[in-house]
Formats: sequence, C-alpha cells, structure tokens
Amino acid sequence: MEDRRIITHFLERNEEALKAAQDKYGQYCYSIANNILTNPQDSEECVNDTLNVLWNTIPPTVPVSLKAYMGKIIRNLALGRYRSHHAGKRRNSLDVVLDELEECIPAESNAEETANCKLLTELINNWLNSLDRPDRIIFLRRYYKCEPLSEIAKLLGVNENKAAQKMHKLRKSLREFLDKKGYEL
Repeated sequence: MEDRRIITHFLERNEEALKAAQDKYGQYCYSIANNILTNPQDSEECVNDTLNVLWNTIPPTVPVSLKAYMGKIIRNLALGRYRSHHAGKRRNSLDVVLDELEECIPAESNAEETANCKLLTELINNWLNSLDRPDRIIFLRRYYKCEPLSEIAKLLGVNENKAAQKMHKLRKSLREFLDKKGYEL
C-alpha cells in the first residue's frame, strides 16, 4: 500500500493503517531498534510502541515521508530504552558509534548549543547532500541506523579495517565541512 494511502487511513482513524504500516515498515523499524538495543524482545516492543505513537500523532501530524517519520520515532524510542537499560554502564556498540561521532559533533551541553542544533542539522544535511550516494548511504547506516562496522564492511566488500578507515575519512570530511562553514565545535 502506498504511503499516502496509509497516512489517509491514519487520518480517517482506520485501523488498517496500523497493519499496513507494520507490513511495509515493520522490518525496517525492527532493524533500527535491534541495531541499537541488540535485544529482539526490546526491539519488537519498540516497533509496537512506534505503531502506538503513529496512531496517537497522525493526526494532527501529517508526515511528508512515512518511512522517515517512523524511523525517527523508532530511533528515539530505542535510544530512550537503551539509556534506561544502560544508565551508568559504558562501552558497548552504541557507545562506540556515539564516541566516533563526538569527534566531529559534540554532545549538547548548554542552552546555547541546543539553540544551534537547527543550524547544525541544516549543515549536516548540506554535507550529506554533497556526498556521493554510496558514501551518504554508509554514513547514515552507521550513524543513523547504528549498523555495526561488520555490516558496513560487507556492503562495501572490504574488511572491517578498511570500513573503519572509510568511516574515519567521512567523519573527517564532515568536521572539515563544518569548520569551513564556520560552525564552532
């Protein structure tokens, strides 16, 4: 079923929307959650919670892209669950991904940095749009979907070391782009 039709079903409060969204994007959402949580039961619960959030937010929200909207919801839910399960613990796969990104994008620490979040988002989107499609895809798979380096390496047809080097070059490129645009880290 087309996304527009699914969204229309949500707007009409037709419960078929839930099944259609699950059928079309359930596996996509599950993979995002499982990359973050590495727990099938928690990941499945996040998928169910995502469907609940969709039901409660459409309307009034009418997403332009249902896939992107669901991806954002599932990612936020999975990260929230991850934080609650790992409070005080360190050094697992998600910590590694976040530490990699912190090289070029520091965590928000005050109100001024929070206010700059919109500018940073725009700059990162501009940088992503300047990349070749394959580089953009692997960057998003690593830092949005939190896919392990082993999966990125398979996608690239290289070993993990080469994939890590590629990701390092992309992060360096992002850092240089942000510097060039005058964004202070």
